[in-house]
Amino acid sequence: MVHVRYFGYLGGVLLALTAAFVVGFGLDALHGLVAVQLGLLALAGLCCVAGGFANPLRERVGALRLVGFGDVVLGASMAVSALTVGEGVLPRVVPVLGGLCIALIGVNYVADGRFFEVGGVEV
Repeated sequence: MVHVRYFGYLGGVLLALTAAFVVGFGLDALHGLVAVQLGLLALAGLCCVAGGFANPLRERVGALRLVGFGDVVLGASMAVSALTVGEGVLPRVVPVLGGLCIALIGVNYVADGRFFEVGGVEV
């Protein structure tokens, strides 16, 4: 059973982390790939909040589709973070693999559990 309300809480945490970065480092720190990464993180948070809590968009699109798209965007944000680290193979490979795993889970949510069973949805 998938409790989509918890994804709404996750989205709130992602939005809070994005806001904390902007408040802590200022808008001057938002340049290049860091801005792309934070934009993707905020979009993932918005998608999870929209999928987790009752609203007209969730009624029209579906909770799991919104959450799945949020997971895909979160995975993309993790993959972008691999481009912002220093030298070395491991700091670049680990975020890409982690982001790929999260994105594949999101693709499964968008595809209504085609690849592995999602179970029931509790709203």
